[in-house]
Amino acid sequence: MRPQPKVLIERAVELYGRDEVVQWAAALLSGQQGGDDLEIGLLGGSPGWTAYWSRVWGARALLYVWDESASAAVIYGLRDEHWRVREMCAKVCRRRELAEGSAALAVLAGDPVARVRVSAYNAIADICEADSAEPLLAVSFESPREADEAAAALRRMEQRLDRRLG
Repeated sequence: MRPQPKVLIERAVELYGRDEVVQWAAALLSGQQGGDDLEIGLLGGSPGWTAYWSRVWGARALLYVWDESASAAVIYGLRDEHWRVREMCAKVCRRRELAEGSAALAVLAGDPVARVRVSAYNAIADICEADSAEPLLAVSFESPREADEAAAALRRMEQRLDRRLG
């Protein structure tokens, strides 16, 4: 049985140091070669997977190890061609409170993939200002589950900002 991603990242940090792992994860996310000393298996991936998986695993690593130097790669990843990368970058924005991704998150709230939209709703609710709330106030959603997710996100945002938005 494979260890959880958090455990894998902790091991990579022990072996190579936080800065090296962050730099490598950001390079993977950006589609660049990341340090020759590290292997994708340290992050939970497998060699030979489709190229976008390296970007997904790079973003996922940033959920567990962080430095502000990775911010630009995460914001860039919000516009990735593959939905799994966009979804993971929205999660990283939320966890790392990257409010500079607000405009891209608002765009993702209209993504064709429901999982990406829901991740965007959650990030908007937890890190953005009131002027980014519009996607949470939409009149219709693709499914009842999505409507529930957006409503819960709106309630969190209203509570965090201490004001009514709808």
